[in-house]
Amino acid sequence: MSQSITLYRVSQENFEAMRANPEGTVILDISKENIVFPQTFEGLKFILSKEQDEATISLLEQIFYPETYIGKEIDPDELETLSEDLDLEGTAIYYNDTDGIADMHSFLTSISLEQFHNLYNAQELNENDIYPYNVWIEEGEPDRAFTRKHLAEEFTDLKNFIAAAKADKDYVLSLVR
Repeated sequence: MSQSITLYRVSQENFEAMRANPEGTVILDISKENIVFPQTFEGLKFILSKEQDEATISLLEQIFYPETYIGKEIDPDELETLSEDLDLEGTAIYYNDTDGIADMHSFLTSISLEQFHNLYNAQELNENDIYPYNVWIEEGEPDRAFTRKHLAEEFTDLKNFIAAAKADKDYVLSLVR
């Protein structure tokens, strides 16, 4: 089973409505925008964590794996053993609030695309068993995943997504599948 993560931008008003009735909320119905990172978020997290202090590494972890949630928490380690028809809308909804988004925006804007390219090292990703394992390469066909160019595009998309969330004072929900 491959892992992907989807981040959803939700207005403060819709977030409060969801907090009041999480079981009755369909995330796609209240989301302004969403972005999917199919199998690459661990690579992004690893690259962005390089040369960072513990507080920044913790902040990066929160982008993809927030600790705050609404609803009933499930153990992500059990996701592979859970039924395919599990209603994830009825389980915990993990999120980052506007303060966390502002901190994430500050960090992400401090990293240029050139810096990101310099931090990318396919051999290092493979040697450190960064998921998905042993697929990272330096260059490849234009549409090839798991390359420097591909991950740099996803980094740019992440920066833009977080910038929009900060500008609109949105919450960001996170769902790992």
